[in-house]
Amino acid sequence: MSQISIVGLGPGSFGQLTVETLELLQNENKNYFRTAVHPVVKELEKRGIAYCSFDVLYEDCECFEDVYESIAEQLVKKAEAGQPLIYAVPGNPLFGEQSVINLMRKCQEKDISYQIYSGVSFVDISMTALKEDPVNGLKIIDAFEMNEQIPDKTMGNLVTQVFNRHMASEVKLSLLDYYPDNYPVVLLINAGIPGQELIKEVPLCQMDWVEEINHLTTLYIPSDKNDLRSYQKLLEIMGILRSPEGCPWDRKQTHESLKAYLLEETYEVMDAIETEDTENLIEELGDLLFQIVFHAQLGREEGLFTFNDVLEGINQKMVRRHPHVFMATEEISTEKVLSNWDEIKKTEKQTQTISDEMERIPKAFTALMEACKVQSKAAKVGFDWKDPLDALKKVAEEEQEVRVEILKKCPDKLEEELGDLLFAVVNVVRLAKIQPEIALRKATQKFIMRFKEMEKITLNEQKSMLDYDLDGLEQLWQLVKSLKN
Repeated sequence: MSQISIVGLGPGSFGQLTVETLELLQNENKNYFRTAVHPVVKELEKRGIAYCSFDVLYEDCECFEDVYESIAEQLVKKAEAGQPLIYAVPGNPLFGEQSVINLMRKCQEKDISYQIYSGVSFVDISMTALKEDPVNGLKIIDAFEMNEQIPDKTMGNLVTQVFNRHMASEVKLSLLDYYPDNYPVVLLINAGIPGQELIKEVPLCQMDWVEEINHLTTLYIPSDKNDLRSYQKLLEIMGILRSPEGCPWDRKQTHESLKAYLLEETYEVMDAIETEDTENLIEELGDLLFQIVFHAQLGREEGLFTFNDVLEGINQKMVRRHPHVFMATEEISTEKVLSNWDEIKKTEKQTQTISDEMERIPKAFTALMEACKVQSKAAKVGFDWKDPLDALKKVAEEEQEVRVEILKKCPDKLEEELGDLLFAVVNVVRLAKIQPEIALRKATQKFIMRFKEMEKITLNEQKSMLDYDLDGLEQLWQLVKSLKN
């Protein structure tokens, strides 16, 4: 069985071809090129170097993945037949060459010997053209993988395989999720080829307008050290605020002192959602995120945890609790999803009984939220009303018991019965598939708006609310209700 030699032809100029690769191509072994569409190939032909290319596969196969897989299969078959061969690809064999990755895998599966010879890559020539040092930070992204690879704005990003204007347009649309439309980017066309190299800096929104884009085009996105769209910047700001040179108020805060602000920001997010105020929702979500980052900064200073630990924890949890998405191969019902979620959560929390789950409900929950959670957990074993109308009978029963205790004038017993009445009302709301906390908040807001209208009426009559007795106020209330209806 023979060996496969895998070589790189460099990014474009014949002068960038290594002496080692040239000598290998000139020997008696059979040469196979992934493509003959490469500037160096004509120079090789002039020197009498023969080769076979796989360009026909680009026409015959439906996608690039099939092309690269077919190339690897054909090369392995030739090697199994005892033919020593050279496989040459543009650039460096291990820089963005999926056909080489496939070939190495198949060689390992078939126990075929192979050796890789380095070549000048598009990265080398791009950095030279840009006069940039990659040591300062560089992320390399395949244009075909833009949906999976997120650009790192703290460093330069090099996007390869921007081989035509259509691909440039696709890349642009992906990048607009991270960069403003006027962000300056650089198109490197024919980089390193004497007399043909073209370097064009354009706004991101216009990068696909450049007519010279071809198969030797690479996109460079400079770093944005002042980026205000990254979580790294928020972490940096938080660190400065807590530093000795930072804010005295921020330096004094603790996990305990921040509890009230965390709750406040959560309610402000809810308010923005309820009022359908998108701009305010963006702002309030930012305020809530800042509270999370604040707690993570305190954890880092205490040596207990970091923001990365928070991210790791939630990522692991979401994957673990969604086996139907990340592990299972068959579709399952919504009911099964919820059942699986509960079982996984029970294992994580090490709870054995329903009452264990009830006792683990956070005490920081409002009483309405806690009651709703407790009832939902009891419902798991069938201890529940079938519908809201059945539960409403319990409300009437509890109302009668409250009446009795009011007449008896026993404060302790009255408090207990009022609690039972509230608990029964929460049951009705829950069974109606409504969040009791939200329902009560809306009712409170409605009361405020109606009361405000009552005040307006009294002002128009040049009176004060205090000028009305209870009957008069009730008439005002009914008037406002009728106007709103």
